[in-house]
Amino acid sequence: MQNNNVLETENIPQVAMDAMNDVHRDELNIVNHVNAAIVANNNDEISQLCQQWIEHTKAHFERENYLMEKYDFPAFHCHHKEHSEALQGLENIIELWKNTNNIEELAEYVQQTWPNWYVSHIASMDVVTSGYIKQAMENE
Repeated sequence: MQNNNVLETENIPQVAMDAMNDVHRDELNIVNHVNAAIVANNNDEISQLCQQWIEHTKAHFERENYLMEKYDFPAFHCHHKEHSEALQGLENIIELWKNTNNIEELAEYVQQTWPNWYVSHIASMDVVTSGYIKQAMENE
């Protein structure tokens, strides 16, 4: 069986909080399924999975943003801004897909843009954020 994954689980950085690691793995799983649907040229499945991806990403970012605010994370505004920009980029590419069925642009985003951003975001923003929040939770 061909592996159409854009990333493997072991290639995403681990953070201090298991719950965040679980969410990151779940999102990667969705994106890997999106890519498999792209490779299979299954437009209906692509559309369904993209909707699931948006919903998961919104919940993912809302949870992190909530925790950053709750525990007064010093770089909240910077991290929140990156979430907003990433979500807007995801919504834009999926809206383009819905309107044009341009699989090449979606494939480029799924296979290049998103994985590069995801690994970088987790390795920088989420590693620091999770360490801060975990410590704050332990000190409650």
